[in-house]
Amino acid sequence: MKIRNGIFSGLIIAVLAAVLLFAGTAQAEIHLNMGSTSSTSGVYAWCVAAANVINKADNGIQVTVVESGAGMDNLRKISAGVFDFAMAIDLPGSLQLYKGIEGFEGKQFKDVRWLFLRNIFADRLYVRKDSGVASFADLKGKRFCPGIPGSASAAYVMQYDKILGHNIQLVPSALGDAITALKENRIVGLQKSSGLNSMDASLIEVNLTTPLTVVGYSEEDVKKIQEKIPYMTFLKREKGSIKEFPDVGPIWEECPIAGAVATASLPEEVGYQIVKAYVEGFDEIAAAYGPIKGFDPVGDYFKNAGDDVVPAHAGLIRYAKEKGIDVPERFIPPEYKK
Repeated sequence: MKIRNGIFSGLIIAVLAAVLLFAGTAQAEIHLNMGSTSSTSGVYAWCVAAANVINKADNGIQVTVVESGAGMDNLRKISAGVFDFAMAIDLPGSLQLYKGIEGFEGKQFKDVRWLFLRNIFADRLYVRKDSGVASFADLKGKRFCPGIPGSASAAYVMQYDKILGHNIQLVPSALGDAITALKENRIVGLQKSSGLNSMDASLIEVNLTTPLTVVGYSEEDVKKIQEKIPYMTFLKREKGSIKEFPDVGPIWEECPIAGAVATASLPEEVGYQIVKAYVEGFDEIAAAYGPIKGFDPVGDYFKNAGDDVVPAHAGLIRYAKEKGIDVPERFIPPEYKK
């Protein structure tokens, strides 16, 4: 009887151990830090919505959204291992990190990988309507906010000013501070990344009390900039292209590809599950951030990126090939195994 009881007790212990082991395995999750942008930016809603669909996807991945200084700040923290992946990043900034040029001179990071596309957007130049400013050149000598300190778009405006020699009084500021300064007429305008055809959500209310307009670059400006920075993309915006400003145009605006990046060390399976969740939750994300509507977060990167590219993450390539999307050889990183 004692032996039988001992065996019975042993069986109970073994079963309990198995249950605990299974429970521990079932509850195991991959926790990732995701760089985003300033919480006052309209793009922050996109970041949060994307994290939500990933977290709800029953894939064992839990994402924590970390507020940041946007693009360039995210890229620095990606290369330093602070973020597992990051959003609110554009292709030109990613190329700077990948090649170790411009803002990342001497800090080349060949392991950055493109994860998925958000949209093609505009680094838009907003000015007070009463400022008398009608072009980028008209900002000469005036106080203007190029964007959030550490963001790629702010760095570009500062570069353009140097290339064109306008000597604008540039005042990088957090978005909330820049909006306050704009309302109080301490600056004439600010740069804010926006949907291609619409005003950024963070400025809609501002426009009601402090009327704004949009200015752009001249064709000559664009030629001079691209001589120095050939990978920058500019689009000619005809009159009426921007919904809230039907009288603006034709102007030239800088219009980069934006999206998310990870690193080569993020496992293919994890990257694949992130991309899959994003695509499957796309409608929910678009409800929170309308400017992504009409874009393909997978195929549009391979279609619209030029000859100079950041390699795609292995998980993105796997997902694209499953969907029959062509992936040109220049996008394939060395770690990807067919």
